[in-house]
Amino acid sequence: MKTTIKKLELRDVGKSYGQHTVIPKVNLIVNEGEFVVFVGPSGCGKSTLLRMIAGLESISEGEIHLDNRCLNNVHPSLRQVAMVFQSYALYPHLSVEKNMAFPLKMAGESRALVNKKVRETAENLQLTHLLSRLPSELSGGQRQRVAIGRAIVRDPALFLFDEPLSNLDAKLRGEMRVYLKQLHQKLKATMIYVTHDQVEAMTLADRIVVLNQGRIEQVGSPETLYQQPANKFVASFIGSPVMNFLNKQTAEQIKFPLLLSNNVAFLGIRPNQVIVDPLSPDVLMPISVVEPLGHARLYYGQLHGVPFLVESKELYSVGGSLPLNLGRSVIHYFDENEVRIDNAVLGGVDAA
Repeated sequence: MKTTIKKLELRDVGKSYGQHTVIPKVNLIVNEGEFVVFVGPSGCGKSTLLRMIAGLESISEGEIHLDNRCLNNVHPSLRQVAMVFQSYALYPHLSVEKNMAFPLKMAGESRALVNKKVRETAENLQLTHLLSRLPSELSGGQRQRVAIGRAIVRDPALFLFDEPLSNLDAKLRGEMRVYLKQLHQKLKATMIYVTHDQVEAMTLADRIVVLNQGRIEQVGSPETLYQQPANKFVASFIGSPVMNFLNKQTAEQIKFPLLLSNNVAFLGIRPNQVIVDPLSPDVLMPISVVEPLGHARLYYGQLHGVPFLVESKELYSVGGSLPLNLGRSVIHYFDENEVRIDNAVLGGVDAA
């Protein structure tokens, strides 16, 4: 059995500004060849943590190790880390070829090696026909590929991406997500990617790190975070549309059909996992808004005053009622501290 190689390790890494702590002690291992995504709401510390790894932001405590080498006192230019920013950061007066060659020339590489690496990278990124153009003559997606190419030619030990697709329109973002996934598979490189978009996180990551106020809430595969969220915060952040939550009192008011443990304070139900059943409904939800999606419809309503969202292929209209069978829906259970309760703890209640 092949042993997994640790590429990056954060040991009790923290960041404070005076008395204000923005990142408490963080511990994380990123393995060789992994695509890890930091995700969380604005201000959760994900970009700060990325900049600390790159050396662009100092750390207040702890140690950062890359390939078993402590980086705490290593200058950013010597860390073997390449960072791709949201803003592209291309030199406007240089051609695509010269932009990509710049870091190699600054490192004193020979002209032959520079030309070889730039040509190979341009071919991989489908930029060969654009090498003579200036950044102003490129589309947003092409500029971002040049920025990625400039990172690739350095052959770094670690790639860092700080919300690189935020400036692109929805269509280009979708195309670039697929492209980045293919690039990772081709390069087999270790990558850390920061985004606030959970769709990007779910589609790109081998593992997702969910951050909240500088703390790691959960680390796991996209499937694990979706199916077994550690707490209510992760459950509410991962998945689109957002998960519905009912407190125990509301569940009792609608005569929720499943046995509820005394430890249960909240129920979580994803909109696409709610069963619409006109033959044996547990509750009728008055429909206030309908959003057609093409493949399905989003139905907005309330259950005893609590907003509730259902995604279904069934056809109902505003003003009507949606018959819901919650007993057959996929339910997540949370305690009063908003921590997920495992199925076994509930004594056999069918939690997802």
